[in-house]
Amino acid sequence: MSALIIPCYIRTRWDLSCVNRLLYSVEAQSKPFDKVYVVDDASPLKYGVSRPGVEHIVLEKNGGPAAARNVAIGKALEACVEHLLFTDHDCILDKDWNQHMTDFLVETNFAAVGGMTYSWGKTLLDHYHDINGTLAGKWLLPDRKELWYMPSLNFGMKSFAAREFPFDERFPTAAGEDVDLCLRLRSKYRIGFCPSAKLWHDYGYKSTLTGFGRFLCLFKKYKSSSATLYEGHTVLMWDSSESIYQGNIIEPHL
Repeated sequence: MSALIIPCYIRTRWDLSCVNRLLYSVEAQSKPFDKVYVVDDASPLKYGVSRPGVEHIVLEKNGGPAAARNVAIGKALEACVEHLLFTDHDCILDKDWNQHMTDFLVETNFAAVGGMTYSWGKTLLDHYHDINGTLAGKWLLPDRKELWYMPSLNFGMKSFAAREFPFDERFPTAAGEDVDLCLRLRSKYRIGFCPSAKLWHDYGYKSTLTGFGRFLCLFKKYKSSSATLYEGHTVLMWDSSESIYQGNIIEPHL
């Protein structure tokens, strides 16, 4: 059994359109998910999700994406789900994403897995993210078959790993909580890289010029998590040369 967990904090109509677009890609999966959890983290914009097979969980108090994911993790483990997969509301899944992620977890000894993430937009800012590997995992050299960490928008864990290593709810925003989880998980298990598990992330840039402010805010948000991250992990080898994007060709949209 596989479950997809989607934390949501919906502020605008654009955010809501992203949720609907993601759920269309969920419905188009060649291998359907057994469970889909959309966890609303006390969003300011109220909305409903009426799709078959999707459980919409609305939290009364905003606690951040780490706390939202943990709520769905608890439900998935109670339902005896074997493979827990994670993405974000502004992503679009390749039709075979679930198939590749779950097959990888079944067929290997890795406790967790990360896939390949591409930018959905076509601006120069989107292109920068693909080259930089902003939301990419980090390889462990020299084989590049294992990951040091993987952002939670393209991530999966076996149930025993999810039970042992929940997300740290001290992280209030979507920044650093996934790196922290991976570093803790790697103290005992390994994270594999599955390049065939592809998805696209929409950064929301309307154009290169008008999107620059949003671009800067993204990196400021990631920087804001540094204090909490370094508190738990005093040694971080942040080497962009190990990005899984180095030497890869960016694939076109579906």
